[in-house]
Amino acid sequence: MTLNTTGPISLGGSTAGQSINLELGKSATATVSLNDTDVRTLAGVASGAIIVPTNFYGKSAVIISITDQTAADFSAGLRTARAGYRLTSTGLAQIMANNVYATVETWCTPTSQAGFYEAFVDVLSGGLDSGTVGSWVNLGVTQTWQLAASIGNNNLCVFDISIRRGGTTTILDTATITVEADAQF
Repeated sequence: MTLNTTGPISLGGSTAGQSINLELGKSATATVSLNDTDVRTLAGVASGAIIVPTNFYGKSAVIISITDQTAADFSAGLRTARAGYRLTSTGLAQIMANNVYATVETWCTPTSQAGFYEAFVDVLSGGLDSGTVGSWVNLGVTQTWQLAASIGNNNLCVFDISIRRGGTTTILDTATITVEADAQF
């Protein structure tokens, strides 16, 4: 989640957007100090005085990070080739070849926060067989983008994927994804 950009901020408490403890994934009543490393990291103040509430306005303990990826399946014409990319509801980015997924990175840390975010896919070239493009989709549900190529064919799609917090307009990260399914002899 994210702390409020105005108004009260407190170390503890049970109000989301106001409680530093909740933002850090702790219980509302957990023992906490302004000198705690995680509190200083959240405030962005490594040493010296921390100003409450100012240093905490708009801060989030959630890290959103995606990098350019390539998902490819080359079948040498022996079978239909299938390739894909997905962002899971558990905060993982995965690539797929022939229906087998492999995790390439964690897109949301902590992973328990993934459901608060959305993804948008903009196809740059080629086309996809499945997956939502051109509109924001909730990442509280695993979202998958795939294509296939029948024997003797090759399909390629390049798309940009962006992530934002649901209900906001600020893009937190973007990556270019290349998906290729090649079933040529």
